[in-house]
Amino acid sequence: MKKLKRPIKIAVGWLFVLIGLISAPLPLPLGQLVALVGLSLLVSESYAIRMFTRKLRRNYPIISRMMDRVKPYVPGFLKSTIEETDPCHLNPI
Repeated sequence: MKKLKRPIKIAVGWLFVLIGLISAPLPLPLGQLVALVGLSLLVSESYAIRMFTRKLRRNYPIISRMMDRVKPYVPGFLKSTIEETDPCHLNPI
């Protein structure tokens, strides 16, 4: 069961990210929330995606500011995802 759980979480995470990106331009901010939920699933299951998200936030500060701005308004599991991908956790290259 455990071997089956991880690929399902990764597939659902990617699906949520894609749906969130597609619906992001809509007037309601649901697309961003759906993408964050998908990102949360991916970050919890994949170290590589966690590191990629940290580097993305470091290289594009606007993304990092947007994630930090919504942090007080999201549920706890999304807050922990935002904190885990905070670029200040990266060592300088």
